[in-house]
Amino acid sequence: MITLFRRIRQNLIESGSLIKYLLYAIGEILLVVVGILIALQVDTWNTERENRVLEQQMLMNLRDEIRTNQRELKRDNDLNTQSLDAWYQLLDANRVNYSPEKTDSLIGHAFNFATFDARTGVIDEIIASGSLKLIKDEKLKFMISQWSGELNDLREDVVIRRDFWVNVVQPLFQTYIPTRNSERTQVRSDYNREIKVEPIHVDRQNYERFFNSLEVDGAIYTSYLNQSFVHTNETNIAADLDEFLEIVEANIHD
Repeated sequence: MITLFRRIRQNLIESGSLIKYLLYAIGEILLVVVGILIALQVDTWNTERENRVLEQQMLMNLRDEIRTNQRELKRDNDLNTQSLDAWYQLLDANRVNYSPEKTDSLIGHAFNFATFDARTGVIDEIIASGSLKLIKDEKLKFMISQWSGELNDLREDVVIRRDFWVNVVQPLFQTYIPTRNSERTQVRSDYNREIKVEPIHVDRQNYERFFNSLEVDGAIYTSYLNQSFVHTNETNIAADLDEFLEIVEANIHD
């Protein structure tokens, strides 16, 4: 093809027709430009096709991660709901009439809370690698970019709950009643222990003094509030995960 163009140019030069030569030169330039444009367009199509393949793979990995988080959050939220309910019952006006066994059980359920540790490997990789730009759905891109912020809100409440439980609740409760008696409520499928701690007996008056203490009442109420904040955040995250999954699945083309 190049040899042919050379011969044409040579013939035009030898013919001495400047106009014909200029028209040919313009035509050749246009032909080159068109060829370049076609090559660029083909390259763009190939790049876009590769990007869509990468996007689909990311979305499928993201779908798996969201489903894992949903299962984990459901398990944790069930325990936290039981814990919240137990704290609420410990605030009952007639709690002083609870049997020691019921009090031990409620305290055990109250202490048996869980912490949601979200899997974020896929999202972290999408953001760190700059692959977020490959996702076409703007709402999905926004949700991915905001995900870490939502988890941080939950983590803050979880830390507050843990620190208050460790530094205030446990030491205070143990001055009145044996918290070891809540052992039978600590049986969990995700926390298997072969050794079980036997309960001990203390006078019922210990439980009465426990419930009549304003310091204890304040600790129970604060724990109830702390657990409420965690529970509310988890409920909101569960709703966000449902919407997250719905948008991801809408963008997956199986």
